[in-house]
Amino acid sequence: MSYLTQYNSPLKKRRLSKGYSQQEMSKHLGITQSQYSRIEKGQTNPAKHIKKLSEILDCHPSKVLQGEIQKKIEDYFLNDKTNSFQRIFHEKKEGYVHLKIDGWFTKKQITENYKMLIRELNEWRINEGGIRWKHK
Repeated sequence: MSYLTQYNSPLKKRRLSKGYSQQEMSKHLGITQSQYSRIEKGQTNPAKHIKKLSEILDCHPSKVLQGEIQKKIEDYFLNDKTNSFQRIFHEKKEGYVHLKIDGWFTKKQITENYKMLIRELNEWRINEGGIRWKHK
């Protein structure tokens, strides 16, 4: 499991840092494990459980879902080096490109990636047989 998947929720990060399973958390709260899972995934409003969660997780109620732990998660996402800017040029249709962009990019990175893409689009041509070749 990657860090991004493991720590995408402040509640989940707090739970794991205390060494609790979802099953243990659900027992402390008096709810089912699936109900707790929905709270952790943000699919259910945790408001009625905040006080008890703060006791279990040893933090102030206002910090259960935010605070320093949220900043650490956001910093990790913003500094993630696994971002990708992939492009696949269509074999027979000049000027067509499939883009897959994933991750966090700075404005400079976005600008540089798009400049590179435009240069590449201008360099590739298709001959009469439908084969792509680099034109310079």
